[in-house]
Amino acid sequence: MRKILIFFITSYQKTLSPDHGLFKARYPYGYCRHYPSCSEYSKQAIEKYGSIKGIYLGTKRIIKCNPWVEPSVDLVK
Repeated sequence: MRKILIFFITSYQKTLSPDHGLFKARYPYGYCRHYPSCSEYSKQAIEKYGSIKGIYLGTKRIIKCNPWVEPSVDLVK
């Protein structure tokens, strides 16, 4: 399950992601407010903690990504 989720996240990053994919040229300084981007954070969380906790942490991070939150460096702990 872990490999399948990481495959889908990597596919998203290579195609649709404004920070990693085909649209990177449009946003040369990055699009995401946080470092690492939400997709990269989710990928690292799944690699480190497994599918269930990784999805939970990734979802929590995506919910946190809104215009009213200060940009931050939020590494997987």
